[in-house]
Amino acid sequence: MVSTEKYVKMVTINIHMKGKIMKKIVLLSSILTITIIAALITFNHDAVLNYVNPETTLEASTVSNVEKSDNNYSYPEFYRGIYLNSYSGRNIEKLSSFISEAKKANFNTLVIDVHNTRNNSCVIPKENVDYILSKGFHPVARVVVFTDGLRKYPVPQAYIDGKIEIARKAAAIGFKEIQFDYIRFNDHGHLKHIGLNERYELVEGFLRNARKALKKYNVKTAADVFGRIPLNKRDLIGQRMEGLDKVVDIICPMAYPSHYTWSKKLMSNPYHTVYITSKNARERTKHADIVTYIQAFNIKVSISGMSFSKYMTEQIKACHDAKIKGFIFWNASQSYELPFAATRQFYNDYTKKISQKEDDAGKDENAI
Repeated sequence: MVSTEKYVKMVTINIHMKGKIMKKIVLLSSILTITIIAALITFNHDAVLNYVNPETTLEASTVSNVEKSDNNYSYPEFYRGIYLNSYSGRNIEKLSSFISEAKKANFNTLVIDVHNTRNNSCVIPKENVDYILSKGFHPVARVVVFTDGLRKYPVPQAYIDGKIEIARKAAAIGFKEIQFDYIRFNDHGHLKHIGLNERYELVEGFLRNARKALKKYNVKTAADVFGRIPLNKRDLIGQRMEGLDKVVDIICPMAYPSHYTWSKKLMSNPYHTVYITSKNARERTKHADIVTYIQAFNIKVSISGMSFSKYMTEQIKACHDAKIKGFIFWNASQSYELPFAATRQFYNDYTKKISQKEDDAGKDENAI
């Protein structure tokens, strides 16, 4: 038999132990609840940044906003970029201002001219590239190969070497991607005696050699192409999707609706123009990612009958719906106030759609 005193003592100890266990259970439950809420918040934030139109049957894009390269650098999972000239890239005050405004609109990429026509060398200071990286932006060096397209042939080897040297210096100071623009023949009937295959070989050969020269820097290479290139074949400027797919990591179609002058529909319907260009580019490549340049300037926007803001958001939506790697705003004068506002509005509207969809789903569950 157990005495009353011992029984009470045993019960007291038992209650004390249960109390400790309950406290631990409550603590673990609280931690689990906080973890779940944090995960949901993170998911909703990334879902906005990696928008997929909920009214379409497109595959869901990854919720991760970065992808790891071989050297652990985080490339954007979905590019949201702007173009800046070399002056803005050199001037830390202007650069800081653009970064501040771009960040408010959830941008993550800067494409910067690293040379100019007067100085055929890399002019961006390393500390400015470090600053870009410290602010969480992906720095892309834009290198113009043949201004206005190649007009004289053959090309002196010294000229080719000079352009690759600019790219090499940009990579050496921290740029993570080298984007070659005007890597094509002139579009106005020059050099008619040069055959199409020879044109392809010059364009693709340059990019192949540049990629090889830059390999040790662990950077990606990109090439800008006319918006019509994903829509045609055998183009005399010497660009073709299938060939470029083998020699660069990223292809950037310049899908400015104002430039599709051969088609009234393509000039007047920004969504369709950007969507069909981007989709065709993606479908004609096996290895390279597609990051489309879109029109962030006001030329011929009136043809669409849309406001400039609507014109911008239609292009952004098209890039997401085409399931490509992202978009870059092109505005030669760097006037991005309205495009930034349109971008914020686009993603804010999508956030509201997500919230409304969740509310409706909750009401349906409660009704059951």
